[in-house]
Amino acid sequence: MIYDDDVCVGSFMFCREHGCEFCNECCTDHRFSNNIQIIDKLSAAFPGLTEYHFMDRPPISYVLEKVAVETKSSRPGDRVYECREHQKADCSTCFDWAKVALNNIKRQAKSSNSKVIPVDITRDEKLKFLHSMGVELSPNTRLPDDAIERKFRGAIDAAQSFEKLIDKPPFDPSSLPTWSKETSGETLQKSVSRNNIVEALANFRARSEGKQNAWDMYENTFIDLRQTVLALANGVDIGAYKAIVQDKDKSYAICIRIIEVRTIGKDPVMMLLYCRGTRDTPASTTFRWVQDTLAQSKAKRMPVLNITASPEEQKLLLAILNLNARRLSSNYSPQRRQTEASFVLSFLLPIAPIGQQDLGRLTNHTGCVVCGKKTTSKCSQCLSVEYCGTDCQRSHWKEHKPMCNSLKGGDWVDINFSMMSTEMRLSAAMGQKLYFSHVSFMTAPKNTYDTDNPPPIPSNIHGDSPFLIKMQKGSSVLIYDRQRSVQVYLCSDVDPKGYEKTMAQMHTGPRGLKVYRWAKRTGETRLSVCLNKAPAKDPLW
Repeated sequence: MIYDDDVCVGSFMFCREHGCEFCNECCTDHRFSNNIQIIDKLSAAFPGLTEYHFMDRPPISYVLEKVAVETKSSRPGDRVYECREHQKADCSTCFDWAKVALNNIKRQAKSSNSKVIPVDITRDEKLKFLHSMGVELSPNTRLPDDAIERKFRGAIDAAQSFEKLIDKPPFDPSSLPTWSKETSGETLQKSVSRNNIVEALANFRARSEGKQNAWDMYENTFIDLRQTVLALANGVDIGAYKAIVQDKDKSYAICIRIIEVRTIGKDPVMMLLYCRGTRDTPASTTFRWVQDTLAQSKAKRMPVLNITASPEEQKLLLAILNLNARRLSSNYSPQRRQTEASFVLSFLLPIAPIGQQDLGRLTNHTGCVVCGKKTTSKCSQCLSVEYCGTDCQRSHWKEHKPMCNSLKGGDWVDINFSMMSTEMRLSAAMGQKLYFSHVSFMTAPKNTYDTDNPPPIPSNIHGDSPFLIKMQKGSSVLIYDRQRSVQVYLCSDVDPKGYEKTMAQMHTGPRGLKVYRWAKRTGETRLSVCLNKAPAKDPLW
């Protein structure tokens, strides 16, 4: 019998609202009735398991979002579903639930052996996460999946400065000193807080325009994640060592208990246990923990953190925790509570914006701009982008077209830049010590440079690829890119010809004060700039 709250897709039953075999929200579990249809295949594939074991197999979830869509039926009132890929009703390929169930059981067994929480992150999601972390790759890139995975893991390690803090896994925190507010001189929240000048300037501009921050909540997954880490640290400061991280719809949640906080050098490391609960999986692993946690909170007045995080942010957090969990030494085995038997042990380091040197390493790859293979040709119109062949060039054209049109027939001018403006160098020559940032003179030395110790020459994160720069009018022309990986000066006394040609273009920009142009790094202190061709549209930075 099919109830109004159920649907039948390819002979399997699912909840109607979410398309799940098991659903906590709809209070349904169709695995028993569905198993009857495939019990022979299940038993043949797993002869050591019984029907009782199959009752607890991983459920098939969200089929109405992933593979099935309702279509018209010849009989009124009937619901018929066809697959999204072939638009075929009762598709034997897409609705092969026996195959899906078997693969789910195999994947569960594999993840159980790896001692981490299973999390399915697609290739597109990894590219979006990398983008939020500042690692810009083409959404149409043909880089192989293993290359994308290496960049994703590399970005996570760069964000938490893993290689700088931990010499070599396995990591055993037992010998590290315990962190305390008294010894560090500041709260844990402040100790784990990290930012950089790019974000500081973006937030400054946003507040001058009446916004609270440059990025709204749930706009940038990586920034949201760092806010969650700050919230966990603040929880320790106020005595809340347990947290429930869940989305607004309460469909996905991560249960966390901070065990202790150790110190690596001057950096705190939060040791923790974590487990995941979702709408489409049995809640036995987390339900009792949540019950006990809420009961203790009420009886002992122990605060519990409730942190709102999107499903995407939770996936990124799980990716970090899983990566760190694999690196922990088996010698570190803190005491667990009875409800934490299925929880995984891991740690969190302070998470910061990725530095320019690491961004350069993660963004740049030799070879074809699309797939990374050996190049055989360049774009014939702008000669700025290299490809392995016509297939990659055609696939990249839609993305490349605006830049190509901006560069075609352009006059490329070599300019030599300086790390200090003419005024700064003149002050230094006169023995005056000035403190400055990249954009203004400062009265205090914190987070600034001085005329005796100018900024180091920036590393090249763009490789041979063109990138947009802003050239801002002044007695010395300030030049910087979107990521602030390049923040330099074009000075009349260093490069008079380049300065003259650049100033001649300033009238073409907004109010005659700034222009945006394409540039390439051609030397340690040299840029080649397409001066006479503006981009199709000025970027908003």
